[in-house]
Order: sequence, then C-alpha cells, then structure tokens
Amino acid sequence: MRRRDFLNTLALLGSASLVPLDAFGDEIRWDEEWDVLVVGSGFAGCAATCQAIEEGAKTLMIDKMPVLGGNSAINGGAFAVVNSSFQKARGVKDSYELYVKDILKAGLNLNRLDLVEVIAKNGNDAYEWTLQKGVYYRDALGQFGGHSVPRTIWPEINSGGKITIPLQEYAMKHGAIIRTRVILDDFIKDDGGKIIGAKVRENYDFDFDKSKDEADNKSGDVKFYKINGGIVMATGGFAYDIKFRQEVDKTITPDLGCTNHYGATAQALKVMMKNGAQTVDLKWIQLGPWGSPDEDGFGIAPVFAIPAFSYGVMVDARTGKRFVNELADRKIRSDAILKIHKNPDGSLTHPVVICDSIGAMGTTKANVQRGVDKGVIKVFDNINNLAKFYGIPYEGLKKTIDDYTKYAHNGKDEEFEKPFFKFKDIVPDLTKPPFYAWRAIPKVHHTMGGVKIDVEARVYNTDDKPIAGLFAAGEAVGGPHGASRLGSCAIPDCIVFGRIAGKNAANLAKKEKKC
Repeated sequence: MRRRDFLNTLALLGSASLVPLDAFGDEIRWDEEWDVLVVGSGFAGCAATCQAIEEGAKTLMIDKMPVLGGNSAINGGAFAVVNSSFQKARGVKDSYELYVKDILKAGLNLNRLDLVEVIAKNGNDAYEWTLQKGVYYRDALGQFGGHSVPRTIWPEINSGGKITIPLQEYAMKHGAIIRTRVILDDFIKDDGGKIIGAKVRENYDFDFDKSKDEADNKSGDVKFYKINGGIVMATGGFAYDIKFRQEVDKTITPDLGCTNHYGATAQALKVMMKNGAQTVDLKWIQLGPWGSPDEDGFGIAPVFAIPAFSYGVMVDARTGKRFVNELADRKIRSDAILKIHKNPDGSLTHPVVICDSIGAMGTTKANVQRGVDKGVIKVFDNINNLAKFYGIPYEGLKKTIDDYTKYAHNGKDEEFEKPFFKFKDIVPDLTKPPFYAWRAIPKVHHTMGGVKIDVEARVYNTDDKPIAGLFAAGEAVGGPHGASRLGSCAIPDCIVFGRIAGKNAANLAKKEKKC
C-alpha cells in the first residue's frame, strides 16, 4: 500500500493506532479455547461455521447483535449460479465466462478477477452444498438487472433467513456453539504476528440509538478466547454506519434510506484496520434502485421489483416516459433515478414502476399481497386511474405503454435495448389488468469495500502479506464486486468464500495439533 493510502486508512480510525504484537503481554488468562472463531452469523459466517465443523474443528460463532443473521436474514434470498438444475430444466445456456463478464461489467472492471473466477466456478457447488444442509428452493428462475441470462434462484420464500437458519441448525446439530451479544474488541497475536486469540465482550447490548457512536458503547463482560486455528471475519458491510460512510464518500448523504439492519457498522472493519489489515474499494458504496419511499428499510418493494423491472416499465412521474433500461445493473438505474427525480424547488418526484397482472405473476401471490397490505404496492383496474393517482400525464404514459407493448411483441426494445423474455409462454406486454405500481427511490444497500484477501480467504496487511490466522469472507471483503455488485451475486460470494475461510481456519488448527 502506498504511504498516502496507509495514512488515509489511519485517518479513518481517528486516534487509534496499530496494536503492538505484545499488547496484552504474556500472562493472558484464557477463558476458553477454540479451534476456529467465526465472527458474524450471516451467509458467510454460517458457511464458514458449517465447513469448519465438517473439517472437525471445535468451532464458535459469535454475533454482536441479539438476533442471528445480520443483513442475510433480511436479504431477499436471490442466489445467482451457473449451470444449475433450474437452468438445465429450462434450456438456458450459460457459462462461467459469461457470468464473470457480467460481474466485471457491473463493477466497471475494477473487480479482482481471481476472486470473481472463484465465485463463478464454485457457485453451483455452493448451492448444492446448501441443499445438503437442509435449504429448500422453489422451482423458479429469474433474471436480475445486469445479467445476460436468467440464472437467479430463491429459497422457498424470498428470504435469506431460509438459508441462514438451516445452516445454523446444521452447525449446532453437529457440534458448533453459537452465541449472540458477543462483540469482538481486538485480536491477540504472538511474537511472530500470528493471531492466536481474541478479546471479546459477552452480554453486549447494542445501542439502537443511531445518533450515538458505537465506539462509546462499553457494555459487556471482557473475555479472552484462545484460538488454535484461525479467526474468520464474516462481519458484513458498513452501510448503516452513517459517520463512516461520510468519511469515505460524502456524496452518500445521511438523508438516503438504508436497506441494512442497524448493526451494519464499521466496528469490526476498524478492528481489522487497527491491526494492520489492508483495505480496498472503501469508496464504492452501492445504492439499490428498488427501494421505496413508502416504507423503511429493505421492505417488500425490492422483492416485487424482480418481476416489475423484468416485465414492466419505470417512468418519470412528471412525463410518463421511460428514462432507463429497467434491467440495467444497479448503479446505472440508481444513477438514472437520482439524475431526474429532484425538482427545481428541491422537492422530489419519485419514478413509478408499473407491471400488469402477468408480470406480477413473476413473484408469489403472498409477496404481492404483502406489498398491497403495507400500502407500498397499489392496484388499478386501468392505466387512466393509475395515472390520476400518481399525477402522471395520461397521454405520455399511454404512449409509453403502447410503445412498450409493441417492443415486447417484436422482441426488441427500440429505446433502451432492454432484453425481453416470455413468462410461461405469455408475453408480458402491459395490456392485461389489473395493473400494479409502486414508487421507487435508491437506498444505501451494499458496501463493495473491505479488507483485501486472496483466493484462500487470507487477509492481507498493509505490507501486502497475509496476516497469519486471519481470514475473511462476504461483505467484509473488498475486491470481488468492484464499483458495483451485480444483483444476486452476494450469496454465492458469501457461501463460496465462507466455506474456503472455514476450511483453511480449521486446517490451521490441524497443523498446530500436529506440531
């Protein structure tokens, strides 16, 4: 790392400095001993824990929050893999090379190619591995924005919890210990710089008052864990850490909503940085173009957005005209919305996403009803009533829908080159009532930056050397997604590298026992 970048990293930590290798002295009284410590209980943490257990390691997984799962538990469960049984059953031709190409395009080619290739080649194996752990998937295949072909699958309902919970249950059934309300404060190293333990606080009470700095929270009981193998940092991103977000990118203003849970902060990232971990891509923060101003957090809009963007249109409510390819990647759509939604007087006019009854069939009836019950999704018998409700010029909207209908039947989008495909041999063409609509606004969703790892999930220091005993996976890592993550690629990333991290952390313990 260049000296300037290193000083910038230290600046983000405020007054913190690198911890000397002997910071805790030689007289630590260990409270517990483990082969592998996994920090974080989302997709990556669950995968690492299950894999470490399968390798025979005595494994503990901790989470600072009172409930398990983090962002993964409230994630929509979308899982993009190549050559799955779902693609084969539908005759969809795909390839690892095309998957990699799509990810690189969304990431503006700033991605780490070696990491992307690992995800692409091991994604389907990760999916099949989750099947063995008790995860069930519904018979559906979708195409997210930025993907060249349909390759996204979902668990039985659109919830990441339907993946994390079975993995947690499998891990506990096979001997893992899982604890909530345990926060990692620091690493403990030997004289050679290898991480051999962790300082934590048990019975930690996370402060949900977002106005307070998490660093001021000193709750909990200090404990020291001896770690024979490795520590896996699966601590997620920092999208809800407004203060840290502002330090790395002032354009991501505090007023923007966020899809993440309150615990998605930079606390664990700062622990790694304090101990010399190298960071990459911190400035790249992704907005999800499918948020709604009519609900807080992640909500139901992103789930309904899958069919709505695939089979419908997004229009500027002031004109009724389309302004972007509805299946472009997240960054392109978010940038397009933010470019047009602000009025001269500073007020906002949110774009409206519209699909017909056939398009709405792209998700479950339960998801549609949830959106209607929450008041996020509106239902209309005709386009005229829809236009009146949202204040959209009817003639402009009618022309947009007539043009789109023609494009859909011809199979060619003459305005934005959006790809068309049928739904159960029916062309979704915006002619079949009732019509469903919702207002869109980008929300802070994913942080592409994090610590640097290699293909073995080893964390690198600022001298570009592996930190012995430290591994990371998932959103805590920077590199795989470049400037913008391609939708439904987070779960394969987390599970693939979570498994790699868990296996290698366990193997370290095996080596120690042989010595």
